[in-house]
Amino acid sequence: MLGFLYIRPQEVFASMRTVTFSMVLALAVLGYVLDLGSRVTRPPRVSLLLVAALAFYGWAALTVAISAPEMLNESPLYFAAPGALFLATSLGVQTLYGFGAASKVLLIVTLFMAAVAIHQGLSPRVCLVDGATSSSALLDSEGNVRTCKTRMDCAEAGPEGQDYLCEHVGLMGTRSDGGRVRYIGIFQDPNELACAMSMSLPFVFIWFGDRRAMARRVLPQLAPVAVVVACIVATVMTKSRSGQISLVATLGVYFIRRFGLRGVGIGGLLAIPVLLFGGRSDESSTEERLECWSEAISMWREHPIFGVGAKQFGQHYYLTAHNSALLALAETGPIGLFLWTTTLYIAFKIAIQVQQDFANRPEAETARAAAFAMLAGLVGMVSSALFLSLTYHVAFWIQVGLAGTIQAAVWRHDPRWRLRWRWRDLALVVGLDVGVVAAIVVYLKLKGI
Repeated sequence: MLGFLYIRPQEVFASMRTVTFSMVLALAVLGYVLDLGSRVTRPPRVSLLLVAALAFYGWAALTVAISAPEMLNESPLYFAAPGALFLATSLGVQTLYGFGAASKVLLIVTLFMAAVAIHQGLSPRVCLVDGATSSSALLDSEGNVRTCKTRMDCAEAGPEGQDYLCEHVGLMGTRSDGGRVRYIGIFQDPNELACAMSMSLPFVFIWFGDRRAMARRVLPQLAPVAVVVACIVATVMTKSRSGQISLVATLGVYFIRRFGLRGVGIGGLLAIPVLLFGGRSDESSTEERLECWSEAISMWREHPIFGVGAKQFGQHYYLTAHNSALLALAETGPIGLFLWTTTLYIAFKIAIQVQQDFANRPEAETARAAAFAMLAGLVGMVSSALFLSLTYHVAFWIQVGLAGTIQAAVWRHDPRWRLRWRWRDLALVVGLDVGVVAAIVVYLKLKGI
């Protein structure tokens, strides 16, 4: 499912178009049933993370039934991919070995997309007819692809009456968007591609970070460096400001924890090229994002309980909310926002508590390393979620599902372990929701929007 949803081979190869997500999901369910029958996988235990996530999706479906009943038949399709991957990771993967396999696959497919993006960014810009496929480039009189620097170069060279683009063309039928590299499918937005790389990056430090292995082999020494460089280069080429914030936050968490005060310097050095070359000075984009935030607040005020319905923001505005919390509030109301934030909060709490509770147990070193990688990835994800609409995104729910995997793996070795949940946790989640929304409202008023 990871390869199918991330790499999207069915969109590139004609022979793969007969393969549907329903088929892939059915195979995953079959595998889970076989694992249960052979006792490789244990029957799932009810966890707070599972309850919160299912409650969110249940409430999301209810908001569609109430606010947009005409879309009720289509709503299961909206939630099938993120919901399936969350359940597959949180319930189907119950060991640290399984966590390693899942996180390695996630890292590999993300690096594949980064490689495609880098190749795309290094390719020369060519003239494309607006609306045509990436392979339909404008040719010159000698039959060669016409290169360009701006759209005006294409308009002057091509037939009149056509709109042209001047973009990079890469592998897998990809092309850039305004010079910003991107992928296809759910990662055709450059910002979301950059976010996915930041969320997967911490896993390289687990699986190639064994000090004893590093002393014996060259690969464990070079792999983290190569992966970090690839992610930095690809993020710079996306020109995503949210992506650069996410990458810097992810690297910052890791290096500060790994090297202490020295980690600040190391992380700062790695952040320099991202900060210098990765962003855009586009005031119109910033203004557009603030207008989206304002529109999300207005939708919530008009529909204060149930919102406009899950996945219905685009039916009321031509852009998305550009903020995951505001999107949840506008579409599913305050209850939906609370359930979504609670799910995210529980994922953070699992990653932190596992490190604390097993700090003095040498046999739990692998579990602590996995939990810390999860924490770094979650920090990067939240940094992006403040500027992107990741509420229902597959990458978000995979990350949350992997937190459930760590909890299941800990239960395998210590069935008595419990995630501590008190009233103050509930109050903290509510306070975070109120604080974020209030801060955004005040900021919009200060900006005159």
